[in-house]
Amino acid sequence: MTRISGKYLAKRIVVSYLTLLVIMSLLFVLLRSMPGSFITSMITSGMTNEQIQQIRETWGLNEPLWRQYLDFMINYQTGNFGRSPTYNTSVADLMIRRLPRTLVLFGATFLIGFIIGPLVGMYLGWWRGSKKDKSIFSTSLLLYSMPSFWISWLFIWVFNYELGWLPSAYMFTQFPEFQWTAFTVMRDVLYHIALPIMSLTFIGWVGSMLIMRPTMNQVTDEGYVFLARAKGLSERTVMIKHAARNALIPVATGAVVGLAFLIDGSIIIENVFNWPGMGQIIVSSVLNRDFPVAQATFFLLAVLVVIMRLFTDVVYTYLDPRIKFGEGE
Repeated sequence: MTRISGKYLAKRIVVSYLTLLVIMSLLFVLLRSMPGSFITSMITSGMTNEQIQQIRETWGLNEPLWRQYLDFMINYQTGNFGRSPTYNTSVADLMIRRLPRTLVLFGATFLIGFIIGPLVGMYLGWWRGSKKDKSIFSTSLLLYSMPSFWISWLFIWVFNYELGWLPSAYMFTQFPEFQWTAFTVMRDVLYHIALPIMSLTFIGWVGSMLIMRPTMNQVTDEGYVFLARAKGLSERTVMIKHAARNALIPVATGAVVGLAFLIDGSIIIENVFNWPGMGQIIVSSVLNRDFPVAQATFFLLAVLVVIMRLFTDVVYTYLDPRIKFGEGE
């Protein structure tokens, strides 16, 4: 039996949609508050006023600001992201090429981090106060304080410059001496993605561990844990099936926040490793005042976070049977 009502779910979808509208409005205002214009690079000293006005008209800059805002809101809700003056291509086509590469990096890092982190936090919280708990917890705090770009450079120095085991740039081998096949493509991508994933997960798992550990501390004193022990269940069964399941609820919320910080950190990682994903074009679009690309990339990141937040509400009902969203409506 479902524990989330259709009416509640519909309300959450409406709230998510309104949230995206607010984010889109903020993007429009913030990017246009930057000094200069994205057509500045197209204007040369030898151009006439007529030619300059033609460029402004082509990109819709002669329209009143309210009209630009209205067109922007309508176009984005219909999937029309415009054309990039920097890359001289459709923004949608650029997103289609770049987004899967970032999702591969994000997805692998996200899954690894939110598997290792809660598992470590579960054991540390269960065996609270032990020497193992104190030593691992202190070490993880030290890792968490390290900048991601510094870790990346350290890994490049060790695994690329010193050992020569892993490449430090690009998604594929630039000048391969082998024949491209499905197997060699997959192997080459895994070979190149190893260092970026290692750099992100080396610190990323600590966040979910820091959420899981104190929550696991709290549930060890709950009545249902003592009852499970009284039934003669093994310590492992009590820890995983009874205590850990309820301790995972705050971790599910932390996963949404962690995803946002992971995306923020991966922008740096992609530029350090020259990974051809969304992180690179976010930086270049802001530096070049490429409004169409900048707006589209930030909008897609916002959509991802809002969808994850909505997904968390649904997951709650399966992690904790006591939660029944919207049944009283």
